Amino acid sequence: MNGGGEDEVPPIRLVTRLLSEMQTSIVAAGIRAFDGDLDRFVIFTLIVRQGMRSWEAAPGEEDAGAISTHSLAASLSRPFETVRRHVIALTEAGLCARTPSGVRARRQAQARPEIREAMIVAHDSLVRLVEDLARFGVPLPPARAGVAYDPAAGLQASADVMLAVIDSNMPAHSEWLNLVLFSSILCANSRAITQDPALAQTHRDHRNPVPGALWRPVRISVLSRTIGIPESTLRRHAAELMRRGSVMRARGGLVVNEAWLNTPPAVAISTASYHNIRRILTWLGARGFALDAPAGAYLRGRPDDAPFA
Repeated sequence: MNGGGEDEVPPIRLVTRLLSEMQTSIVAAGIRAFDGDLDRFVIFTLIVRQGMRSWEAAPGEEDAGAISTHSLAASLSRPFETVRRHVIALTEAGLCARTPSGVRARRQAQARPEIREAMIVAHDSLVRLVEDLARFGVPLPPARAGVAYDPAAGLQASADVMLAVIDSNMPAHSEWLNLVLFSSILCANSRAITQDPALAQTHRDHRNPVPGALWRPVRISVLSRTIGIPESTLRRHAAELMRRGSVMRARGGLVVNEAWLNTPPAVAISTASYHNIRRILTWLGARGFALDAPAGAYLRGRPDDAPFA
């Protein structure tokens, strides 16, 4: 992922499909950890990302890495009162603590089984992304020799990837759940392409659209089971995606509208996401992650693909 010529077309569709696999796995685990509350999971993720170093702070330094509620709301483009309500709930649940500078994640939070599970899934889903990028021949930056890899860096990079995707896609989807639903539909639709190296390479960018016969429609009931959000909620958001033209009904369920996916604004968003991932992986390589041999970084092992059945 270290470039090529200026005229080279980046493999934005290949990367988008792999990102949808990563996002679906992480969101499903996060929603389970937060009892179905996507907003709370995303807000907690940003708090953790902001204050990750403070978990290792010495006594008296716990204020390091705190973030204000105003900054959270601005960073996530969410109403202040909505974010404040979730911050209060996270604090009352013992997951976060208030400091003079704002709110930070409590070090004890990572020991909770549901939080620990979500963190492992997030880390290993990032490793799977890197492994698949390498498997499909996407050039990756080198690791920095002589630097020992700390999984905390992988967890930080995983959060950065998720937050960067949210940030770049919000203009197109306006709500987090719209983006999550669209990404999960894409993930389910494109399994035949994602899992086939030849097809993945053939349809690696937006210049070669995927034939309709290769898309696998997915039902709302299946999406509900996969990501853990009630069908009634997903149906409302699916209706909005169809009104916007990004998703269509097909025999057997929903499919992404590739004509919409290949509009100039959508291509620009995918291209921005590609470059954000490249920047994050460069940072990760500099911290000792062996991008040429990612399988050695798994905490538990390669996560199963999200089940769409």
